[in-house]
Amino acid sequence: MFCISAYAQGPPQFDAATVKLLTNGFSNPIMKGGPGTSDPGRVTWERAWLRDLVAKAFHIEDPGNIAGPGWIVGMGAPVYTFTATMPADTSRHDFEIMMQKFLVDQFRMTLHHELRAFTAYDLVAAPGGSKLKASADQSDPPDLSDLHMGIPEMDAEGFALAPPGRRTAITVSGSNGYHDTFQRYSMADLAKYLTGFVTPPGERTHYVADQTGLAGRYDFKLKFDNRNDAIRVGPDVQAAVAASDPLGPGSGLPTIFKALEQQLGLRLAKAKDIQLDTIVIDHADQMPVGN
Repeated sequence: MFCISAYAQGPPQFDAATVKLLTNGFSNPIMKGGPGTSDPGRVTWERAWLRDLVAKAFHIEDPGNIAGPGWIVGMGAPVYTFTATMPADTSRHDFEIMMQKFLVDQFRMTLHHELRAFTAYDLVAAPGGSKLKASADQSDPPDLSDLHMGIPEMDAEGFALAPPGRRTAITVSGSNGYHDTFQRYSMADLAKYLTGFVTPPGERTHYVADQTGLAGRYDFKLKFDNRNDAIRVGPDVQAAVAASDPLGPGSGLPTIFKALEQQLGLRLAKAKDIQLDTIVIDHADQMPVGN
């Protein structure tokens, strides 16, 4: 069982907090408010998977590093709405301690840490070098500047037009594959982005590390087809929907691996597996206390 840090007068607690079971479905990855934001005394997270809440509470960057029963880590997991209030001067560390205790109590949860092996790739320059164009503005953009809301304008090739001056990655997907527009993106940014496309359905997260040696920020476009990864379901369900594939007959575009080399002069090279701290949920009730 995981032991929560000890405090002389007990661990800090929220002034008030609730977590409500909603239904099955996809989560919203954004928690609003909390320490370091414009609303430090209140947090709200609508449609959060339990593994996302646990990752936030235990400072785990990737929810893929959360293991546990299938109802928690599988697709179609139940989603929850989480709200909490606290003193406006609460530190990020104390907020995490509050959230840890709250989740353990609400879900009657037991969990532990262990090291697990994860598949890894290095992002490197392909033979002949990269084909990237350096951004005119090389300054570091403000945090969260890559968030893009609404329907973007499109160019004649099906790529979104990036808002001027912002660090952004905008994906347009459909039967014609993925068309990605990147602006003021570093190679470290790109490596993190690629993690979501190299992880096969149902497997532990596959990580990508920047080993290109390319400093600075770049503007570029990338088109590819990850149709087999786009529907993250088991093989039986995949076979059942094959006849009426919502992605259509296929775009004819290359995979992400080939697209990187052909269009950007970059390559994904298999690296040695990495050992990462993983939180393993041994038990949790699906229905929180008080629902």
